[in-house]
Amino acid sequence: MKKFAFIPGQVTRAYTWIISKYKRYDSIVEIFKVSVLSLFLLVCAFFYLYFINLSSTRWYFLKQADQNLTAIGFQYEILKTKLLDYTQHNWDAVQMTTFKRDVVNVTAEIVKIPDALQLWFLQNQLTANN
Repeated sequence: MKKFAFIPGQVTRAYTWIISKYKRYDSIVEIFKVSVLSLFLLVCAFFYLYFINLSSTRWYFLKQADQNLTAIGFQYEILKTKLLDYTQHNWDAVQMTTFKRDVVNVTAEIVKIPDALQLWFLQNQLTANN
């Protein structure tokens, strides 16, 4: 069985040596503490600027692309309504009169709504440009 013998003189000498060394190099320790704290703050600021700011910027451009998609969808619905009105007018003109046929000639505008993959590429191009 091992026994531990406590010698108070050795602990006191080691403690006083550490305290005297700390007092001698007190300014260096304080500079070290300040530099570690400054480095920590810089790392936090970098993470904030890189991750948080980047994600909010991407969200902004995604929101703009979504608004453009909504505007294109709205224009498509207006065009579809106009085409239905013209078709109804033509049908009424054909059915009502046998002698006079007022047919409206419509040149249709084709609006292509981009799919999700094309929107994703558009978003990446917008973020790459900015």
